[in-house]
Amino acid sequence: MSIVKIVHHDEVIYTILDKPPPEPPKTPRYESELEKQLKEMKIPQLRQTFGYAETPVKPPDQFLKKGEGIGQPIKKSEHKCVVSGNLPPVPKRLPPGKKSEKPKVNFRVVNIKKAIKTKPKPINPRLVDTRDGHIKRIKGSGEVPEFCLRKDFGQMPAYLIKRNRRIQKELDKIRHAEENKESLCKLISEQERQALLKDLKYNWQLLQKAFLQLPILTDTIPKIHRKTKMEQELKLLEKDIALVESNPYIYIYES
Repeated sequence: MSIVKIVHHDEVIYTILDKPPPEPPKTPRYESELEKQLKEMKIPQLRQTFGYAETPVKPPDQFLKKGEGIGQPIKKSEHKCVVSGNLPPVPKRLPPGKKSEKPKVNFRVVNIKKAIKTKPKPINPRLVDTRDGHIKRIKGSGEVPEFCLRKDFGQMPAYLIKRNRRIQKELDKIRHAEENKESLCKLISEQERQALLKDLKYNWQLLQKAFLQLPILTDTIPKIHRKTKMEQELKLLEKDIALVESNPYIYIYES
């Protein structure tokens, strides 16, 4: 008989098991060295905002003066002057105090000639249709027939004439091809008929020779199928030979 020496009865089964191992420490978070450098440099681009809450206004004495604004950009030309030896001589400069002689033109005579040659402005026919003197042009008003007096009134447009000509040419080509179309049925000559008959008989002889060489005993399924197939081919050849011999005129249909 065993003796249990337990003095204190406050033991709990949950505390008997070992405690779980502690979680390993987390690795430190990655920090870029470049970010630290940028913070130290204090680049103003990192602290950009949406702008001023209120736009600062310049004082009145700082208005835009002449020549202070941004002018138009000067367009640079890509033209290059090619110097050659055939250039005309440079005109000589007039001596000081002497002015170049201007051609004497009588502008009165020139104006009279222009006035004689000028044609008067054509008068557009107008129509007054109200008592208040409302004037409107007759041309385009619909009061006078215009379109019915045109030379091309009631004629077919040029694009429709071209289209109809193109369609007519295509129809003529189709009609010509159908009229000159060769017949698909062709009559074979007597020599071709005899050659065809000779080939059919030669094939029948070869097949008849192979049929006679078959074994007499057909005890297997492959032998039965082979014999049946050869019999059918022989019957077809005999039928074709009889057809060619009985018909002197044979037509061939060419697809």
